[in-house]
Amino acid sequence: MTQPLISVIMPVYNAEKYLAAALDSLLAQDYRNFEALLIDDGSVDTSPVILAAYARRDPRIKVTRVPNGGQAAARAVGLTQAHGRYITFMDSDDLVLPTWLATLAAAIGGADMAVVNYYTYLSATKSRFTKPFAAKSFSATGDERYRLWLEDKDLRGYLWNKLFRAGLFTPALPVAAFNLMEDAYLIGQLMPRITRINFVDEPVYCYRLNPGSAVYDKFQRADLLAIHQLGALYLQVAEAKPGLAPVAVRKYAALSLFVLSKMNPAELIQNWGYVQQLGSVLGDYSRVFAREVDAKAAASLTRPKPVKLSGSLHGHLAAWSELIGLPSMRDKAGDLDEYAQGDSDRS
Repeated sequence: MTQPLISVIMPVYNAEKYLAAALDSLLAQDYRNFEALLIDDGSVDTSPVILAAYARRDPRIKVTRVPNGGQAAARAVGLTQAHGRYITFMDSDDLVLPTWLATLAAAIGGADMAVVNYYTYLSATKSRFTKPFAAKSFSATGDERYRLWLEDKDLRGYLWNKLFRAGLFTPALPVAAFNLMEDAYLIGQLMPRITRINFVDEPVYCYRLNPGSAVYDKFQRADLLAIHQLGALYLQVAEAKPGLAPVAVRKYAALSLFVLSKMNPAELIQNWGYVQQLGSVLGDYSRVFAREVDAKAAASLTRPKPVKLSGSLHGHLAAWSELIGLPSMRDKAGDLDEYAQGDSDRS
């Protein structure tokens, strides 16, 4: 049976440490009919040399160098070059099992998107299965698609464990100008174009647990764009689909709190308007949100001006973020500690 062409898009930025291993795993796929669109996002290490060597080695590899603009912009370049019937994404510091593409292709069927499971790892000897799906295989249609996107469990906000029908990306979508959860932003924009999602609980992707991930960096001004753009998608769902309002507002609050918890006290004072904005949103949705957070704590965020910012308030913001949906810095440290102690079980 003829294999439909799959376009694999990989942004690359200063990835010399892991890039060769990532490309070796991609070229070892059982599914042979793919093109690898490698977008060098202005790397200043030896990544361009590695990319050139692999392009000479295999004609399926196509390399494009662009000025540094971030992963979302690099992926957008790849989308303009894709010729496949289906499109997927891979990160330059990850690994894929030989059955990754074949499993995705078999899973999608007549759906618009397929989702598979994955491992997290620090090294080849320290990896673990993430979490099982709700069922071995199932499909989502209607509002259930949005609920799964918002809950961030079986669907998750990653691009690399998913296969998309190429037509979903036409016309082109706005490109995220931020790095914090830009994957979830793209998936959220695609939701109105998606009719059916197929899930298969097969872990065939290996996601490197990277302490330097943009999600866990110190606060950056671009993080505020995540609140504006991704947060706006959450609130659009809350308004358009009242039955999903509690979980949609929960996601908006979690995102806002996570950004606020990355700020130091001086940055919190400077950006106190975002605290007030969060309080206003929680006030507007106080009834549907009452089950999600403590009402008194929510009310405390509506004060017009901070009188005194203490470590306890900063810690409270971080704790709230953890409570209602986004990981804290402490979670990341805990995961790394587990790996360091040799936790390498795969369930």
